[in-house]
Amino acid sequence: MVLLLIAKSFAFSQCDATLVTNCCQNINSNFIFLLNYKAKLGKAPSKAEIPVARYSVLLSKGNTYRLDVCSALDFEGEAILQLYDGTKLVASTYQAETKTDFKAFEFYCSKTAIYKIYISFLDGRPGCAVGILSMKK
Repeated sequence: MVLLLIAKSFAFSQCDATLVTNCCQNINSNFIFLLNYKAKLGKAPSKAEIPVARYSVLLSKGNTYRLDVCSALDFEGEAILQLYDGTKLVASTYQAETKTDFKAFEFYCSKTAIYKIYISFLDGRPGCAVGILSMKK
């Protein structure tokens, strides 16, 4: 049993396909996997210049999507995943006002458009993470 716990902890610390596989285990059975987004970023040069991995995705009206984020344990950075419609923040895994960190959120798409997915790390720490996009069946 202890060996399994150690193996699972080690697997989440990997910054490779293992991280994607393990993060996909968080997907609810009512959702189907669509895409993954990997981000490996260095330390921010300053608080004003926090590195961000940016991706674009076409989401379709009438669908419910779920975005999960998993951080590799062997990096100090805790991942933040944000969804934007143009320049408007639609949803985030981190609520700055309450300093609450969520590992996932669901989003009902009310218009077909190209949305942006941003992955960064809290306080600009170096990190490795994967974001998972899934859609409700």
